[in-house]
Formats: sequence, C-alpha cells, structure tokens
Amino acid sequence: MKLFQYTYYFFRSLWYRGLVNTFRLLKYENSYERKLGINTHRIENLANLTLAAGESEQNHHYQGASYYILFSVFGNLPSEVKQLPFIDYGCGKGRALFVAEQCGFTNLIGIDIALELITVANENKEVYRKANPKSEIHFAFCDAMAYEIPPDASVFYFFNPFGAEVLQKVLANILESVRLYPRNIFCIYLNPKFKEVFDEHGFDTFYTRKNKRYLEGIIYSYAPPKTQDAT
Repeated sequence: MKLFQYTYYFFRSLWYRGLVNTFRLLKYENSYERKLGINTHRIENLANLTLAAGESEQNHHYQGASYYILFSVFGNLPSEVKQLPFIDYGCGKGRALFVAEQCGFTNLIGIDIALELITVANENKEVYRKANPKSEIHFAFCDAMAYEIPPDASVFYFFNPFGAEVLQKVLANILESVRLYPRNIFCIYLNPKFKEVFDEHGFDTFYTRKNKRYLEGIIYSYAPPKTQDAT
C-alpha cells in the first residue's frame, strides 16, 4: 500500500510541479532529514494507530510536507510572530515544527490525534539539532477539536490534516480565542483542499505559494474587528 502511495505522489508531483521542481523537492528530502538528524519520511495511515478520538474519514493520513515548501512558506511570515506560540495541528512526526525552529520560531507546539505519531515526534525531538538552544518544542496527544489554545498563540499550521467538518470546528475555536484575547494571527494551510472554510470565517490571504499547476499553500491572516470606544 505504501509503495503505491509513494509512486502515486511522485507521478502526481511530476504532473503538477514539473520535473525540475519535483527533483528539487526530492533533493531537500534527503539532505534535510540528515541535516536535522530526524526521521519523518514514512507515510502512516491511521487505521491501526491509537487515536484520541474515534476513527473518522475526517482524519487524514500522515505525510510530511516538503522541506523545500516549508522553508519557503515559513520565510514569508513576519518576524514579530517568531517568539509567539506556533501550533501545528496534525503534527505527525514533527517535521514542520523542526523546520519552523530552523526558521527562527522558538515556541513550538504540535498536537496529533495518533499516539504512535506523537511518540515518534518525541523521539525525533531527542535527537533534533536545534538552531536556537533556548527554543521550546512540545508535542501533545490530543483531538484537535478539544485542544485548549494558548491565549498568545499567533501562528497555526495545517497540512491538510483533516476534512472540512473538523477544520470548521478548529477555526471556530481559534477565532473564539482571538475574541477572548484580541491579537493578529496567521494560519498556514498547505495542500489547501478546503480553503473555502477560511474564506467563510473571514480570513484574508496574506501569501500564496504556487508551483506550475499546483497550489502548494496559503498563508491567511486575521485581525480582530476594532471596537469603538463608548462616547
């Protein structure tokens, strides 16, 4: 099954990204796994894993996002948010958080519905070579819809981890946090299958990353509505 998945994604990438971009992505895959000292390659299906919530078609398999795309997208976030909590919904084995730490983020939180993936993420954390010794990286075994958002969390990352129904609930939770603790936030959405959900919740497009035929991802921004002082 996994061989089929790898073959499918390779030829899919050739079609959507072209030969040059596909081999650039493969080059980053090999070099950065070694450079960071971690192991996040393997695709994992959820069928035989221990889940924090019941089995559902809303929960998607684990696959690490391209190192090349991660570095290029994270580099477009404003520097002022790099000291604030960065939350990865569906963190899997932790790849995106390790790349974010390489890009200057220092307060990193990954949550995942699968216990075995969180175990691997923590194993990777033990051997990961930090860019900043003071960075803090935490992983939590948790249902995304039940996660309690820190009041200063300002960057939220999604690599198409679940379907539209769960995404609706998670974004509602994020916006409720913004209502209670007003602040500007950014959401990174790679492989944006359900981008209309962000549009429905009033997010603005901050940055778009495309490769030939393929929309790699979108950074959304959201600012709480300004309130008028009573007169």
